Order: sequence, then structure tokens, then C-alpha cells
Amino acid sequence: MDTKRAARILAAAIAAQVFAVPGLQEWAGAEPVAVGERIEAFGADAEHVRLVAWAARRFEHGGLQVPEVEVHFHQDTAGCAGHLGLELGGRVSEIGRDVLLHEMGHAWIDQYVATPVRERFTELRGLTEWNTTGIAFEEKAYEHGAEIIAWGLGTRFLAPEIPDREPWQLVAAFETLTGVEPPPDREAPADPWTSGTPWVPTDR
Repeated sequence: MDTKRAARILAAAIAAQVFAVPGLQEWAGAEPVAVGERIEAFGADAEHVRLVAWAARRFEHGGLQVPEVEVHFHQDTAGCAGHLGLELGGRVSEIGRDVLLHEMGHAWIDQYVATPVRERFTELRGLTEWNTTGIAFEEKAYEHGAEIIAWGLGTRFLAPEIPDREPWQLVAAFETLTGVEPPPDREAPADPWTSGTPWVPTDR
């Protein structure tokens, strides 16, 4: 990895039962595995590497540069400050496909989105704060950005956890933030994951 600022992703193991053993840290003796040129996975088994490779392909399929990250897998949420997803000071913790895309979205924003674009995106979303500490998740444009990247690049099976999430609103926001349209299909060539039914909002 070069000297460009990289996010560190601290990923919890997907199996829920491991959370019954608190306090475990990164799996001992784990050597990093290169996933492409810009990602290293630590503490990863074959399924973890497959998950990270899927996420990287989603960025490529969407026409976006893969963010430079290190993905660290843990057996519980201790490395995530008790959360399933957390980004703070370039360190990210996560679990699962959609949250992985969300947290890699934070890394992509940090590395590729300039201040003028952030300001336009914030205004488009009807918000006034980018990532101010102490305000609600749904009031931060930074979180909207990560949710919308995850929606645009992912399976679109789960609802984005933000307001104003009609498809046309999400598409407009994705284009403003990234400069490209979201991919029309939810699967990349040779995608190893089976996508679910597209999510359609019911709230008005």
C-alpha cells in the first residue's frame, strides 16, 4: 500500500454465535492476504476473503476506484467499540455485505470526494452538517453518503437507514457524490453472491 491515507476496516466475524465470547481480539497468527492491489485482509479465512473480493468488485463494477483499505476480522465486536459498523479517524469496523460496503463507502469518500462535492451533496440531501459529533446518524451527510454508496453498489435488498430514500432520490444523490450513475444491475460478472429481491420503499 502507498502513502495515501487508508482506512482500516475492523470486521467482525459474520457468525452471530461468536459474539457470546466477549473480549477476543484479532485472530492470532493471521497473515495479511492481498485482495487486489489496494486491499489487505487480516485474520481472514477463505469466506472472509471472498466477501472482501466481492465488495472490491462492486466498486469496480460501479465505475469507482477501489478505496485503499486494510480489512481486519475479529471474532467479536470488541474491536468495533461494540458496534457492527463504526468509522472513526480512518479506522472502520463492520459486519456483513451491506455494512462492509457502507464502511468502504466512508473510505472512498475520505479518499476521493473533494470539499465542494461534499457541500453540494449535503445541500441536495437537505442537510446542514457533514459529520458533526453529537448529532443523529440520519442528520449527517457523511452517513447519507456511505448509505447511498452501499445502496448503489450493493444488492439493494436492505433499505438505506436514512430518510428521503425513494429510488430517484438515491440515484440523484449517488450521481452527485460519485459523478457516475449507479450500475443498472445488482450483480457484477462472476459475482459470487446471490442477490435478493430489490428493495422498494413503502414509506412516503
